[in-house]
Amino acid sequence: MKKIAAIGTGNIGKAVAKAIELSPDMELLGFIRRKEEKVRGFENIPAVRRISDLPEKPDGAIICLPSRLVKEAEEELLKNGIYTADAFDIHEELLPLRQRLSAAAKMGKVSAVIGAGWDPGLDSVIRTLMLAALPQGITYTNFGPGTSMGHSAAIRQIPGICDAVSFTLPQGFGKHSRKIYAVLKKDADKNAVEHAILNDEYFEHDECSVEFVESTLPFCCTGHSAEIFRGGNICGTGGNRLSFGLCGDNPAFTAQLLVGAMRAAFLQKPGAYFMPEIPPCDFCSEGWEKTL
Repeated sequence: MKKIAAIGTGNIGKAVAKAIELSPDMELLGFIRRKEEKVRGFENIPAVRRISDLPEKPDGAIICLPSRLVKEAEEELLKNGIYTADAFDIHEELLPLRQRLSAAAKMGKVSAVIGAGWDPGLDSVIRTLMLAALPQGITYTNFGPGTSMGHSAAIRQIPGICDAVSFTLPQGFGKHSRKIYAVLKKDADKNAVEHAILNDEYFEHDECSVEFVESTLPFCCTGHSAEIFRGGNICGTGGNRLSFGLCGDNPAFTAQLLVGAMRAAFLQKPGAYFMPEIPPCDFCSEGWEKTL
């Protein structure tokens, strides 16, 4: 039974805790959060500010933080011999992140599975399989309609923002638009905040609209969806197409993938890995033979 710490207590952190409760091979040792307060719904689980404050050293830690806070937190855990899994979702920074975390993991003689959420993560595995089946072709990934947890978290880190929700709307052929509902802090410069949102790396490549509201409560929803299509040639024949779709609760899906990634991390040699590099059965606690 592996003992796991959840780093962060937001939507994903709480969902990870629930997924661990339902896992036959893991036990939730505690939460790491900024305030030493019990987590609602998990009052029997320790909630501390530092890993060292837990009753004992965990075997692994699942990082449930916004992507921009992942690097330093995860690097320190790996150096200290703690296996990790994260759902880092800034695609352009994935390769540099792997290089940085791989060095830390080898130092601590452990491993990390990174970018293990919806996308990158599960979608990356599907796109890899599609590439194997259709080596010559084009792949499109369409997200939404639904709420992007990563994009929403990114807005909430912008100075002048109290709260925010970002909806993803598919435009087809891999293009998307974003509808953002944001609550300003008192005396914040509305124009400056909007400029910061639209020029953030999460949003600068998409068509976006920002609406400032009194509360995000009417817009809160954790549902999301995605569809992946690939068309191309097989052995000189055209008209071939593959498709994959998913729809569900974003935090719950992400949490379950993270728990699977945590399980897989324990089976890898020291280093940092992406999900497509790992045998699918490593993510499962049992029963994968029934898929044959």
